[in-house]
Amino acid sequence: MRGMFDKDIVKLAWMSLWRRKLRTILTMVGIMIGTAGIVIMISLGVGLERSVTGELEEINMTSIEVYPPYDMAGTSGENQIKELKKKDVADLEKLDGVKAVTPLYMTSGELSVGRDRIGIQLVGVDMHQADDLGYKLEDGRFPRNNEILIGSALLEEIEKTIGDKNMVRKPATIITMNMIQESLEEEEVKADEIAQDEDAEESLDFQSEQSPTEMVENKNRTKISGILTASGGTEDYSAIMDIEALIKMTGSSQIIETQGYSSIRVIAEDTEVVDSLSKEINEMGYMAYSTKDMLESIGSVFKYLQIFLGGVGSIALLVAAIGITNTMIMSIYERTKEIGVNKVIGASVNDIRTQFLYEASFIGLMGGVAGLIISYLVANLINLIAGIAISAQAGTTETISIAYISPGLALFAIIFSVVVGILAGLYPANRAAKISVLEALRQE
Repeated sequence: MRGMFDKDIVKLAWMSLWRRKLRTILTMVGIMIGTAGIVIMISLGVGLERSVTGELEEINMTSIEVYPPYDMAGTSGENQIKELKKKDVADLEKLDGVKAVTPLYMTSGELSVGRDRIGIQLVGVDMHQADDLGYKLEDGRFPRNNEILIGSALLEEIEKTIGDKNMVRKPATIITMNMIQESLEEEEVKADEIAQDEDAEESLDFQSEQSPTEMVENKNRTKISGILTASGGTEDYSAIMDIEALIKMTGSSQIIETQGYSSIRVIAEDTEVVDSLSKEINEMGYMAYSTKDMLESIGSVFKYLQIFLGGVGSIALLVAAIGITNTMIMSIYERTKEIGVNKVIGASVNDIRTQFLYEASFIGLMGGVAGLIISYLVANLINLIAGIAISAQAGTTETISIAYISPGLALFAIIFSVVVGILAGLYPANRAAKISVLEALRQE
């Protein structure tokens, strides 16, 4: 005898589900909670990753930061740090695929605007290569001589402090602490005076223990020549100026000669050569780290975070799958006679199995769709609350996306919930298919 058509099985499965409406709805709620749990958990990981990597991607992706290398062949047998000097800058400029190279010198200080002082980080770069370094101006022009550029975040801090939003071409004063060493002539005069004292020997011993240096506050007039466009990097919080002007202003030429530059920034010709160029720089003995490396590291961390969060959410879905199995088994006991009658009128073993699998998949599908709707509502609520809280704290109106549900994640949630429903219905479906016709018809 021929089996029932698929559409008849689908219709019969759908009608059978709603004979026990409350039980079906409660089972579906379990799938809904499980699906929503997984989607919300993963969306938090995805949203955080997008927020972090989105800011980093605004930084020049061809930029490679080069730090002092370690000399493994130190005479003392210990690792010794070599300094970055002008020779190192020249060596890096000779590499293939290099577009620009600039040494960086960083120091702290204060910026005095009017009567107010603000602590700042001063960053010196080769301003002749400003365009190649990826610096973009929101307002003003690139600096000359002792002039400075200020980052977007520093601008906001200055505006809050002095209450003035018209900063371009505004005069200011850079205040740094410079180390002044006494001249050799002054030291000799003091030594002669001390030698003439009756306690000369003790006085000389005491003098030798004293440091011949002192810290002096150094003030230099400057002008804010322009505002940097926000990039998400450290420059947003810094004052940028020409490196030679900064070294001269702070009297740091001796420090550069002895301790070297803070770092060297290498700009590759395009993103395709960044990896190979970073590898070559590392092989030269330097420590090279690119924005691309940072993105890959952050991406791998967030992938593990998403797996962990998804695993936590899947516990609820596992419990819901057990609920589907329980519902289907109870349905078998209640519909044993119905199964026998269906077999008598021509339903095959495969038809019975398929009907129960359809019922389980319908529960999974409906629960998955409902769970996805709940996920979107919860994700929007999280973003709304987080946006209000962060905006109130930071004083901005920027849209925040802590939770993000991608189309791929939504599709995965639906498919996964259906698959869970089918897997949970396999055992009850096989059990229903094996029921004997005679035993089923005897059932009262």
